[in-house]
Amino acid sequence: MPILDGGYSLQYSPLMEFHEGRGMILFCQLDVTGRTESDPVAETLTRNILQHVSDWSPAPARTAVYIGDAPGRRHLESAGFVVTPFDGGKLSINQVLILGPGGGSGLAQSKAAIADWLKAGGHLLALGLDQENADAALPIPVTFTNAEHISTLFEPNGVNSLLKGVGPADLLNRDPRELALVASGAATTGDGVLATAKGAGIVFCQLVPWQFDPTMQTNLKRTHRRASFVVTRLLANLGVASTTPVLARFSTPVDATKSERRWLDGIYLEQPEEWDDPYRFFRW
Repeated sequence: MPILDGGYSLQYSPLMEFHEGRGMILFCQLDVTGRTESDPVAETLTRNILQHVSDWSPAPARTAVYIGDAPGRRHLESAGFVVTPFDGGKLSINQVLILGPGGGSGLAQSKAAIADWLKAGGHLLALGLDQENADAALPIPVTFTNAEHISTLFEPNGVNSLLKGVGPADLLNRDPRELALVASGAATTGDGVLATAKGAGIVFCQLVPWQFDPTMQTNLKRTHRRASFVVTRLLANLGVASTTPVLARFSTPVDATKSERRWLDGIYLEQPEEWDDPYRFFRW
């Protein structure tokens, strides 16, 4: 989770929190050392970082169960998540149910059981839901309105929010289109592209990354990348872990005699290119 982010399309972070298993690494590239004089900002930031690392404790871990379209499951797996298909069985509170596009009809027979599970402390992440699928699957009445979504604005979410780490720029749609935005029945964020159902453990995200093909146009790549970040962040906030090769790379130094290409495996959802940051490569 980036605590600070910036650069072109928010692709860089000088302060980032990384979780693996029950541990945490905080990466800090901020210029807080080697100051020529006393710097109150750098000293305060350093104290806050050390206090945060000292006080940090792992959150409850959950596993993911998925029902929805096949591209959704492929995307989640490519992002490092282990997802189990929902088979209609009983869910535990240590599981997060991911409801992808078109998955509502598959939950219709389990609607009452889903309601009981949510009341007992279960969590559900709804991605790209429409009115028909919401009515079929959700135990609470939620209404949607079809409207064009380009951008939205909302205040930062608190550290205990299920939406923490997600900002308005992450939801910028560079390919304007109509989305089913949450209108009522849940606490909306921005224009309804995000929402949470208080007391029901349901999070809605209406911007679906796999519905934007990053290979078609450069601007779609930006939207796909930020929307992918949003979905990953929401699942992480719900306690679902994804796997990365970050720690393994620390223990395996780069071989200077070989061309370094391993960063293409397990770190990015698509191959990076120079146009990802025109400011850096073309001095804009």
